[in-house]
Formats: sequence, structure tokens, C-alpha cells
Amino acid sequence: MKLVVAGLLLLPGMASAQCELFKSEVSEVKDYSEVVSANSDSVRTYAEIAGYADTFSKARENARIAQKFAGEAQAAAHEAVSLAGDSQYYAEVCGIDAVITNSIEAESRAIDARDFADVAMSNAKKASAARKLGDVQYHMRKSLNAAREAQKSATAAVYAASDAHYSCTHDDAPSTGKGE
Repeated sequence: MKLVVAGLLLLPGMASAQCELFKSEVSEVKDYSEVVSANSDSVRTYAEIAGYADTFSKARENARIAQKFAGEAQAAAHEAVSLAGDSQYYAEVCGIDAVITNSIEAESRAIDARDFADVAMSNAKKASAARKLGDVQYHMRKSLNAAREAQKSATAAVYAASDAHYSCTHDDAPSTGKGE
């Protein structure tokens, strides 16, 4: 009987510890999504220059710079998705409805950002390897559009992760961990 009472007294502490683990994971999702957003913005800048350049050398030079940023966005996006999956587990353990909902949204937006970052990178590679100005421009414009969408999705992931982070509080939640 004493063991049961001790276990019930520890439940709020365990939920709080799980919440701290969740907050750590979802903060990293937010951080990596911010990196995706920033690098996608850089891709957009150089892809636009390359996509509308009047010389092959200018287009190719900017395509290579765009490819570098696209690779960084892509790597960060893949990491954000991986961390979002991990944070989903802790969100379920946390049990607060707002945490679960916002965590799902953060993961969904991170997946979208990853998919668009993959498209941006693929087209940046094709543009960097192209032998004709028209091909460089074509692939850079496709990369530009994908980077724009990756940035929007990553920004949405940042907001959802922030909302999830700030929703995870056990100060006013019942001892079952279910709140709201």
C-alpha cells in the first residue's frame, strides 16, 4: 500500500520530467526549423539571381552558392523531422492536448519543409551541373519556388514548436497529466 501511495506521489514529478524532455526535443525542432528557414531564404536570394542572370557564368556561380545553402537547408530539415518524431513520443507521454496537437503540427510542417528542401536541392544540383544558360535558369527558378515553400513550412514549424513548448506545463494540470 505504501508503494502505491509513493508511486502516486511521484506521478506529477515524472510527468514534469517527461515535459522537460519534450521541451528539450521540441526546442531543437524549432532551432533546426529556423536554420531551414534562414538557409532557404539564402537559396531564394541566389536562385533568383541565377534564375534571371544574363550570362552563363553569373548564373552558374550563383547556382553553386544556392546549392550550398540548399544543402544546409536540406540537412537541417532532415534533422528537424527526426527530432520532431522523437518529440512526438514525449508529447504523448506528457499528455496535454495542446502539446500533442502543436507537436503534430510541428512535425507535419517540418516534413513539408524537408520535402521542399529536397526539391530545392535537387534542382540546385541540376542547375549547377547544367551546360546551358536556359537550363541553369529553369532549374534555379524551380529551386527558388521550392525554397520559398520550404521557408514557409519551416516558419510554420517554428511557430508550432514554440506553441507546443509553451503549452507543456504541469503546474495547473491534474496529476493524470491530462490538461486543457
